[in-house]
Amino acid sequence: MKITTFYLFTAFLLFFKVEIKAQTIYENQNIDAKITIVDSFINVTDEITLPDSFVKQNKSNLEFYLNKNLKINSVKGAAIEKLINKDPETASYVDHYQLKLTGTSKSFTLNYSGVIKDDIKKSAAEYARGFSETKGVISETGIYLANSTYWLPKFSDKLLSTFNLTTEIDKDWSIVSEGKRTGNEVINEHKVITYDSPEPMDEIYLIGAKWTEYSQQAGDVLVQAFLRTPDKKLAYKYMGITSAYLQMYETLIGKYPYTKFAVVENFWETGYGMPSFTLLGEKVMRFPWIIYSSYPHELLHNYWGNGVFVNYDEGNWCEGITAYMADHLLQEQRGQGDSYRRSTLQKFTDYVNAENDMPVNKFLNRNNAAEEAIGYGKVLMMNNMLRYVLGNEVFIKAYQKFYKDNLFKKVSFPEIQKSFEEISGKDLDAFFKQWVNRKGAPTLSISNVKTEKKQAKYLLSFTLDQVQKEDVFNLQIPVAIFEEGVEDVVWKDIWMDKRSQIFTLELNQKPLQIDIDPQFNLMRRVSRGEVPASLSQVFGHKQMTIVIPSSGDHLDAYQKMAQTWKSSQEAQGKSTSIVSDKDLKSIPSEESVWIMGYENKFYNKALQTDYRDSFDTSKNETIAKMAKIGALVYAIPNPDNSLQTIGFVGSNSDKSIEALTGKLLHYGKYGYLGFEGDEAKNVLKGSLPVLDSPLNVQI
Repeated sequence: MKITTFYLFTAFLLFFKVEIKAQTIYENQNIDAKITIVDSFINVTDEITLPDSFVKQNKSNLEFYLNKNLKINSVKGAAIEKLINKDPETASYVDHYQLKLTGTSKSFTLNYSGVIKDDIKKSAAEYARGFSETKGVISETGIYLANSTYWLPKFSDKLLSTFNLTTEIDKDWSIVSEGKRTGNEVINEHKVITYDSPEPMDEIYLIGAKWTEYSQQAGDVLVQAFLRTPDKKLAYKYMGITSAYLQMYETLIGKYPYTKFAVVENFWETGYGMPSFTLLGEKVMRFPWIIYSSYPHELLHNYWGNGVFVNYDEGNWCEGITAYMADHLLQEQRGQGDSYRRSTLQKFTDYVNAENDMPVNKFLNRNNAAEEAIGYGKVLMMNNMLRYVLGNEVFIKAYQKFYKDNLFKKVSFPEIQKSFEEISGKDLDAFFKQWVNRKGAPTLSISNVKTEKKQAKYLLSFTLDQVQKEDVFNLQIPVAIFEEGVEDVVWKDIWMDKRSQIFTLELNQKPLQIDIDPQFNLMRRVSRGEVPASLSQVFGHKQMTIVIPSSGDHLDAYQKMAQTWKSSQEAQGKSTSIVSDKDLKSIPSEESVWIMGYENKFYNKALQTDYRDSFDTSKNETIAKMAKIGALVYAIPNPDNSLQTIGFVGSNSDKSIEALTGKLLHYGKYGYLGFEGDEAKNVLKGSLPVLDSPLNVQI
């Protein structure tokens, strides 16, 4: 018997052109930036023209913010006064000014200069994300200037900017920004580069380095690659796949909003998506799988987030739909959509609890695993439910309309709801209020499954309960039924709006098995029986104990790993303790546990005993080999409490342990892993067998 996937996304792709409708309230900036690399110094002359409506609305309250390190040298067309910056998040590095325009013109010009060199650092809270961050830096390895730098005067968050940017820099350097590059020449031993952006932006970037540049045309779009190390093969690989993705998304959503798309190699590890380009770290962009996973995600952000902008006052909607139309779509095309959704629900279940949960309209940015599970995962599943309930055609047309109506505007969930209601003709207010304004998710259980024959039909009855602590959710639940002598699965949809409900389904053949939401199409918390043991279950729990060996050759390395993980967990509001194996009589059973080291007295050889029959000969040999000369990592249910998970990490190299300290945070969905060498190269990964699901009942 088989379960057939209920949809193929590409079956309903509809193409139509999109007219650009620009946001009417935006400023224009003519920016002239002169950069001296060796001194980390920048001199900016910025001529700003404010929109009439903005000036009238804020007559006596025209205020802007600028980096503290940038001294204002002159002002034309306005008078300015420094105020006290009362924002606790920016007061340490940003000055607050009040502006008064002189005369009738809405334009004024500022000249300012200074040093921009914020350190690139990784805080404990950011450790799980794997990326370091900086507010802005000019250095001999590269330039990164963004909104967080406050390198340009920043007025209201609601004000967008068209701009022309001219940068003068050392002759061996290049600059990337939004818009179209209209000038790129050496004048008097300096490189002068000009970018023009007639499209209004919510952020203006200035990125610089010594790159080798590659380009090719993909229809109306110039595709570029800027690499720090010359690599023609890599460049054309990226440019070729970019052309294919552009064609796919123009068909799915609408015309690409910019004249270029560039993949830019950064000087520290990042995975950023900006309007018309993406900024990837050296290691990130050379991972063989990145081009088929995270890369299309960043390209799609040119539609969602960098084409249609986010109104953060009402929540960040763009990460969830981008993950759905990029990461999830590519997995779905490979027949692995249900597995991807299961991992998404598992991450929400493992990381989100009563203390850190929030409605999706409160999500702004990803700072930890719980926020990612809400802002990316829950919004992804919300979109999946919209598609499941309304169908492929309505789903695609609704997002095409949303894109067409809101390009270069700041919008959020209300505008998405409006587009879906207009295309579907249905009132979706209850749906959006439930999934956007409420926190939490349902947890389901099934009981009292019975069947009886009535004349030529069979009646299948069962009770479903919502056992979560939160209020009841209104749900459309997919049900799969296996019938005797029938290969194809019978699909039914049931509506549930009570804490406990009895359902009766009429069938043509004798039912043998019933599965509740077996393809994980519903946003819900999954039970431990539905998903395999995984590293995310260990990292995700609110309380964790790390057990280090009391002796051994790698004790110092394990202690450093434990301290780093403890700091990362505590930065996310979780409780973590580190103990020696000699101080414990048994493994704790009421919290997640990490066992470190082959020398640890609690080292469990479960992979080579309990689960040996689950692996083929080759995999068993690899596991045994990694235990002897490499590194082995796995997660198993706690034998004293199946609701908790025990993780094990063991290695034969201090350097490997150091490498795994950061790497394992990115392997959360896996149940077993093998690594070799000091660099901890992954050679084995997978999930242990799933236990019998409590939502699967044999009749």
